Amino acid sequence: MTGELYAIGLNHKSAPVELREQLAVDDADHSRILTGLREQAGLAEVMLVSTCNRVEVYAVGGHSFVPERVLPALAELQRAAGDAVLEHAFVRAASDAARHIFRVTASLESLVVGEPQILGQVKDAFDRARDSGAVGPVLDRCLSLAFKSAKRVRTETEIARGAANISSVAVELARSIFGELRGCMALVVGAGEMAEAAAVHLCSDGVAEIAVVNRSAPRGVALADKVGGHYEPWDRLAAQLVRADIVIASTGAPHPVIDRALLKPVIRQRRGRPLFLVDIAVPRDVDPDVTSLSNVYLYNVDDLQQIVHQNLRTRRGEAERATVMVDEEVGGFVQWMRTRAIGPLLGELQSFGRTVVDSELERALRKLGPLSPEHQEIVEHFGRAIMHKLLHRPMAKLRNAPQVASTPTVMPTETLAEALATLFELGPGAPAQPHGGSEPHSEPESDARSPAPGPATTHEHDALAAALRREGTG
Repeated sequence: MTGELYAIGLNHKSAPVELREQLAVDDADHSRILTGLREQAGLAEVMLVSTCNRVEVYAVGGHSFVPERVLPALAELQRAAGDAVLEHAFVRAASDAARHIFRVTASLESLVVGEPQILGQVKDAFDRARDSGAVGPVLDRCLSLAFKSAKRVRTETEIARGAANISSVAVELARSIFGELRGCMALVVGAGEMAEAAAVHLCSDGVAEIAVVNRSAPRGVALADKVGGHYEPWDRLAAQLVRADIVIASTGAPHPVIDRALLKPVIRQRRGRPLFLVDIAVPRDVDPDVTSLSNVYLYNVDDLQQIVHQNLRTRRGEAERATVMVDEEVGGFVQWMRTRAIGPLLGELQSFGRTVVDSELERALRKLGPLSPEHQEIVEHFGRAIMHKLLHRPMAKLRNAPQVASTPTVMPTETLAEALATLFELGPGAPAQPHGGSEPHSEPESDARSPAPGPATTHEHDALAAALRREGTG
């Protein structure tokens, strides 16, 4: 629907990692993808959130918008399989879309509920979309309130206290396998945000040694210095794999950087020592084929679900409190959307009513002749009071109507708005002025065959004023 809010995409709940990684968008391609989506799917506004756990499009429908076209367009732009994408996709609209966006931003939809990274990732996605000129009033309002809601959740609940992100879950998994990590040598492949978080957690757990391998030496050195480790250049990756007990990989590479060909000679040199690999990158850094080698144990982001579920159980109470808060904030946004949608129609209806009243008052005052200022004010007030009372009920019904009908006898906002526009001839193509004399109740204009009435007598003036006062117009 034109002007409607949508959330469309794939995430860790709906699609496996091998499908999500096909649609993952690099920062450098973000602007190109947004432009392509707007053109191919007919979007008025659009932003794209691409993380290791989700590839989601938040959009507002334009003139030629078709919801089912969004993800196939993204798949085409990313040269991925469109049929597989549709099979695992979700589409949410209106208040459901708003609630999803608010929950994602507040980390209630994260693999690890309460993790702090998602808020920054959504903010970055919003900034990129705004810089590309793809954000309009609806997304601006929605995301501004979502950020406010996420801040409230973190301030008023304990959901973020001790909350683990993907990187900390990876380290927790290593601890569950090795027990004490103090005697272990850890290798971190990559130096981005996720790799840094993993390195910090490893350092906190007191591993004996941390090596950082990264293509960019300055970033690798900076991370190694931060965690008291040492940097190794990229061509030393194999040598460090020989020494490592724990490997956490999180680069931005589009293809695996650790595969069977690289590991086969490494495993021979390790002489039977097990190698524990955690791949937290999307697209994946470690080719799944490495598990065919002896003593190689590989876990990816989807394999962390069990630990995540354990964390969820401990945070369930706080998540429920956070959900109530988020729903309150979503309600405010939905009310804004409803007002924005029906506001012009209500304004046009009021304008129509005023025009009719003004036209009929002018006609009546001409027939009554000269009135005192007091009596003229009474007549005008009487006309406008009738107009307000007649329009009050339909306007109140429209303001309070649900967005979606709960029963067959309940009309949703959209249906009522269409009916109102049709009955009162409002909206595009409507008459600029009321029909005046063509209305059944209207008096014919005076002409040669119908002489104009003479001035009203003082007795008539007083009788009209008394009648108006009895109607309770004061």
